[in-house]
Amino acid sequence: MTLKSPGARYTIGMTIWMGLYVAALFGSITLIQSQHPTGPLLYALAVLPALPIGGTILTFLAYIERVDEYLRAVLVRRFIIATGLTLFICTAWGFIEENAGAHHFSLYLVYCLFWALFGATSLILRKAS
Repeated sequence: MTLKSPGARYTIGMTIWMGLYVAALFGSITLIQSQHPTGPLLYALAVLPALPIGGTILTFLAYIERVDEYLRAVLVRRFIIATGLTLFICTAWGFIEENAGAHHFSLYLVYCLFWALFGATSLILRKAS
């Protein structure tokens, strides 16, 4: 795998963004707990870990654009199905929370749920159609 291959670029990009995510997560939690900021600074620190998540999504989309047509079709199909399943599960769980008093599902876990479903979808869907 060369540094110019789509796989290498994806791996490097995801490593950088996830490193930034970990730094932002620990940094924001540490500052919030030690400094007890208020107002706009509190909101900025609270949202800081979400910003690198956007970078991981852009890295994945760039990867999809760089691969051949067949792999692109497979990845896009998996992505769409995983997105649909994520929307379905989150909506269903919201109704269960609201109407049956189930435990609250923290929204920051939706990203993890999506990638878990993408992984499961990848095991099941091995071809483009």
